Amino acid sequence: MRGKHWAGKYPQLGTAPLATEPYVSEEHFALERDRVFRRSWLNVGRVEEIPEAGDYFVRNVAVCNTSVLVIRGSDGIVRGFHNVCSHRGNTLAADNRGSCGGALLCGFHNWAFSDKGELIGVPEEENFFDLDKREHGLTPVDTDIWEGFVFVHLDPDPDATLREYLGGVADRLDGYPFDEMKLLQAYTVDENANYKVALDAQNETYHLPYQHRRTLGDAYVKNEDSNSRFTDFTLYGPHSLWSGNSNRAWRLTPLKVSLFLGGDSQPERRTSHVNGDINHFNIFPNTVLTVYHYGRMTNVVTYNFWPIAVDRTVWEIRFYFREPGTIRERLRQEYVKCLIRQTLQEDTAAHESVHAGVASRAKSHIVLQDDEAPIRHFHKVLAERAGYGGRA
Repeated sequence: MRGKHWAGKYPQLGTAPLATEPYVSEEHFALERDRVFRRSWLNVGRVEEIPEAGDYFVRNVAVCNTSVLVIRGSDGIVRGFHNVCSHRGNTLAADNRGSCGGALLCGFHNWAFSDKGELIGVPEEENFFDLDKREHGLTPVDTDIWEGFVFVHLDPDPDATLREYLGGVADRLDGYPFDEMKLLQAYTVDENANYKVALDAQNETYHLPYQHRRTLGDAYVKNEDSNSRFTDFTLYGPHSLWSGNSNRAWRLTPLKVSLFLGGDSQPERRTSHVNGDINHFNIFPNTVLTVYHYGRMTNVVTYNFWPIAVDRTVWEIRFYFREPGTIRERLRQEYVKCLIRQTLQEDTAAHESVHAGVASRAKSHIVLQDDEAPIRHFHKVLAERAGYGGRA
């Protein structure tokens, strides 16, 4: 599609340049920490990570100086707590994941907590003063689940339920077969870049034919000017969706044709939830959920961009596929995983390069074209919620 389509559809996003100061300013970073990350629902994992009672994982939300413990109780309920012992403030669970076998024990003085967060054991309890164990359980964190994705909210009094927060994204994806997808591979990349630089780069396809010319080449449909274009861009409150289609005429070797487009033992699972070959849901403020369709294969990739400092981000990447029914399907999954991984390695180098350029403050603003509208939307929402003027 040629022309400035999205500016006409969403005039509220404007067309002015974006200021670069929010990418490098400690003051802006502090506002984002206090007014965005501490006041938003944050995706921290999936329920498959804690299938049995007593199973837990720990999510360190460094931007908020917080460690969250997510645990499945003996009653089957998934709960979140601050990972802090009620005695002297020691970190309760020191490892990233595990199973407590009925009780979480603090390594400092052996205080014991149940898988429901209750304080159930105190060595030399009689030596304390008026200690009521019922008043010293773990500090809860609001926790909820949508389609198997576990979210937490660090504000003690969230202004919206998770369902209300997700809004149209949840409406669009309710019932999608995420439960059929199994984790095949996970990566964690520590980048010297602001999280917004990294997130922006994944929120447009303008760069695909250039930055990824050796890996993706002509994989996605282009216009007459050989540039990638969206087939859909939809706003859902603070969140957004963009979609694009793959190029059916992409030149592939016979082996790649077999892996990429060949038949398999299971029918293609196209659903009404998505309408493109790549469907990129940007869930504010730091989660991306992408549903891919490659020929007859479907897979899901998630990104979580965790700010560590104004100039440092941990990018978590997870690949989910259905269980393969044949060797060909398994090989195809490996091929697709490796293809995406190669492009993400190129992205990582670009994130750090872009951040270095922005941090030089050689430019006070960046300019965006029409198909970079998702970036405009994200920064508009961020500026409004953080309370700073991030636009020219």
